[in-house]
Amino acid sequence: MDDRLVRIGRLAAAARGLEREGAYNGAKLIRAALTSELTRYAEAEGPSGAAAAAGAVEALLADMEAELPAAIVPHLHRIPGPIRAGDTIPLTDAPRCHVCRVCGEIIVGEDIPVSCPTCAAPALSFREELPVWYLEPADPRAILAALAVGTRHVLEATRGAGDAALARPPATGEWSARQTLEHLLFAEELFARRVERLLTEQEPDLASAAVWSQTPVSSDEGSVDTGEAASAIAARIRELRGATVARLAALPDADWGRGGRHPEWGRVTVLSQAAYFARHEASHMAQLAAAADGRLPRRVARVPGA
Repeated sequence: MDDRLVRIGRLAAAARGLEREGAYNGAKLIRAALTSELTRYAEAEGPSGAAAAAGAVEALLADMEAELPAAIVPHLHRIPGPIRAGDTIPLTDAPRCHVCRVCGEIIVGEDIPVSCPTCAAPALSFREELPVWYLEPADPRAILAALAVGTRHVLEATRGAGDAALARPPATGEWSARQTLEHLLFAEELFARRVERLLTEQEPDLASAAVWSQTPVSSDEGSVDTGEAASAIAARIRELRGATVARLAALPDADWGRGGRHPEWGRVTVLSQAAYFARHEASHMAQLAAAADGRLPRRVARVPGA
């Protein structure tokens, strides 16, 4: 067995054992190491490209369908098709999932039982598996501050590089800094339009408007070839962000909770969308800085023997 998988299993078991003994701070440290190992393993081994990602799901089903939790198997069969087609996966095909922290039981769907059907632990023990970490709970002030400094990070990432350099990919098949900026511009346009709709409409259906026609109407991921230089794209991002931050800064507290329906995420709010797009931008900063420098992002070195 791969040494990395052995380490992951040992760390998970050690953390659980410490929790059983009430040594929660010790478990915290082990879980940090576990999360690090999982992240590095997934980064190194994760499939790249739609065909490979869809194929990975199909391989899981072919090799171990009988061993997978029965509650999620029917939904997994619906995943490869949309991935290959470049479509989004709606919440109807991949419902909400909760996992019992006590025994590991999976509960799928909107009907959450009052207790775990396997171990009888109360629903308070359930953890919802979110589609992406961008959707984790957030504090309005912290997110507003992150949005306010986000474009400064964009400027710092690209400072010193001319438009010609920013248009060159660091490697075959990788985005140039300019292409990364186009992706961020797509997100910024979408964010501004989402804020406008959430603040002016009552529970809008966010699938009914798209920023770019070539992107699925519900998608929060996309890009477009603007034909503009990187410096001009960055200026457009700064202008849009400035207007959005000014609007959010003036909101009364209650308006952060104004919401709408998203085909992939379910109900979203002004706050959850602000957090989503702030975190999305942050996740691309290493990529942007590296591409501007003509290289790939740096990764943490593997543990010897991995």
